[in-house]
Amino acid sequence: MAQSGSLWFEERLTAASTAMRIAEINDIASVASEIGAGLRARGHEVALYHPRLVGASLHPQVKPITAPVRALDWLDLIRRIRAGGYDLVHIHYAYLGNIGLLGGFPYILHCHGTDLRGGTAVTRPLIRNALRGARHVFYSTPDLEHYVGEVRPDGEFLPNPVDTAQFRPLMSADERPGVLICCGLTEVKGAGRLLKACQHLARTRPDIRITAIGGGSFTPQFQALSNVTVIAHQPRWKLPALINQHGIVLGQVKLGSAGMAELEAMACARPVVTWFNELHAYAEPPPFVTAVDAVEIAEAVAALHDSAAMRLSVGENGRAWVERHHGLDRVVDRVETVAAAIVGGTAIPQAPAA
Repeated sequence: MAQSGSLWFEERLTAASTAMRIAEINDIASVASEIGAGLRARGHEVALYHPRLVGASLHPQVKPITAPVRALDWLDLIRRIRAGGYDLVHIHYAYLGNIGLLGGFPYILHCHGTDLRGGTAVTRPLIRNALRGARHVFYSTPDLEHYVGEVRPDGEFLPNPVDTAQFRPLMSADERPGVLICCGLTEVKGAGRLLKACQHLARTRPDIRITAIGGGSFTPQFQALSNVTVIAHQPRWKLPALINQHGIVLGQVKLGSAGMAELEAMACARPVVTWFNELHAYAEPPPFVTAVDAVEIAEAVAALHDSAAMRLSVGENGRAWVERHHGLDRVVDRVETVAAAIVGGTAIPQAPAA
């Protein structure tokens, strides 16, 4: 016999107050896996699905040719999610929200950056549809408010969770004066400005050694510098040790916002030189060393290089700030609260200040 609407609602409300079954789709910067682990620790059942993302590395204008293959993958995902009987789906990457629309199940849409900034004539309508259809929308960096707010003014900034147990100081920042560029060597991260800063340091402070992770379009120019060592892309598990081998970290200097690379470096108690221009996003501004042009960047690096005490102080303040604002429990609290409201059919409570 079919359940009455009131009985179904009561059962869903009970489930939300005890345990939920949630599907996490796509793992951007390990955010889905971190949130999933946190929810499981609270008694919820969480499964992580990885879309195939065929052609992800292709040029945006070429990617549409992969649409038939991706469509088949989406249909397979929808079939598996339906078979899993989940209460809610948490989808990471904006246009993938269409999986929720096509499947007809309630979903939270989590936007991470390039999924919105890199929209094309083909993907922008898909992104708008995905945003409109979501029960709730999170975005992971403050600068994405502009993109989300056009369609979903109720979108919410949710700081990415940082694994402060994995990303922790293995040695003090005052022990090593070297510099690590933690961001991609790409235009969107401001690699051109970083390159000019490194060139400036090569002329004025050749004693300062810099390490960069290769892979972006600016890689050859960095390889040509005498003061820069370019290394291969590193698996995630090696990053804490790599960060700890350096006393200073250089992050992106174009977006005005901080990504996981900068935050994880802060969690390792390293001073991070970056351009952060979203002070309104947090109740307490992050203790970044802010610099935007080549001379400012070079001067900030030189000052930190020459002062072990400054590296130690700024680094320790940064880790404490990350623990307060990007701790896993804080993020999982919010995801759990929003999910429970959606599953229980109640209004989503207002978000606490970041």
